[in-house]
Amino acid sequence: MLSANVDLSENIVKTLIEEHYGIDVYSMKKIRAVYKVNTSHGSFGFKGAEELPDLPLIAEYLKKIREKGFIKIPKLLRSKEGKYLIHFEDKDYFMEEWLELQELPNHSYPYVQLIGEALADFHQATVGIRPEQDSPRYEWGKRPSFLFRAYQKLTKMKEKFLYQSSHSLEVKILDFLLERCSLAYQYIKNVDYNKLLSSHPESAALCHGGLQHRNIMLDHKGEVWFIDFETLSYAERVKDLAHFLEHHAKPYDWDSNMVFTFLHGYQSKLSTPINDMEWRIFFSYLAFPTRFYRRSIRYLTNNSNPEKYLKLKEIIDSETEKEPLFLLFNLPPKKVSHF
Repeated sequence: MLSANVDLSENIVKTLIEEHYGIDVYSMKKIRAVYKVNTSHGSFGFKGAEELPDLPLIAEYLKKIREKGFIKIPKLLRSKEGKYLIHFEDKDYFMEEWLELQELPNHSYPYVQLIGEALADFHQATVGIRPEQDSPRYEWGKRPSFLFRAYQKLTKMKEKFLYQSSHSLEVKILDFLLERCSLAYQYIKNVDYNKLLSSHPESAALCHGGLQHRNIMLDHKGEVWFIDFETLSYAERVKDLAHFLEHHAKPYDWDSNMVFTFLHGYQSKLSTPINDMEWRIFFSYLAFPTRFYRRSIRYLTNNSNPEKYLKLKEIIDSETEKEPLFLLFNLPPKKVSHF
């Protein structure tokens, strides 16, 4: 999660807003390390952009998405100079519309169909909007190379522990990671990303990438809004589906009804249904999530954490609860082949 923290005093924030935006500040309150500011032009969040050097690009994307019909996202405010960022003491800040919404409850099952529908509408509004290929936000088609690099790293780690009996637990954990990494690759090894993009351009979208509870909001009508687009990326639209389920299906032990309800909601709003190649990519993301890989590596290399094996067991137990879902697709083969 990127930080938007603001360490400035209220007086400095008030001066910056009035100077750069030309609006009067009536009051402000610090919430989650950012300022909620009530002004003559409405309420805004005053946030730090130290970790978002390309925020103007994100702002332009969100503007285009709104213009294409998906309005349930916040607006970013331009300064008097027409810029999204203001600079003060070597740091950048921005103003974002403050929406009086309710955060999605931790028990999200009752809302998953609505979220699926809203996510489909969001994705369809992003079709045709994409960064340059050399942008770090361009992730389309990079999944195979990521899996290849991950497999190499895991193999080297296993070799390091293999002949040390005191590390037998690490070897078992790495075997599980290698198996899942290989499985994820088996799903997509025959996917032609160029062909997929040319024949099904709607399969690529701007993905939110951070669909945790805190970034999904409900208005007074019970309609779904998305906020905080720091992790926005141009990728396969099914990446967002897998990422959402990582956060919301886990508390329900990966209950298939919950998963299907969400996927049905998403598919019900599509002009073009998810095709076979996309399902393969979806299952690849489920089999080996980037977050699962990075957390596992962090714990395996952190010798100072006495609870790391408990954490790893918790992570892997959660992963094994997905196994019945993999049987719903015609992959994997009974014996997973490797790279």
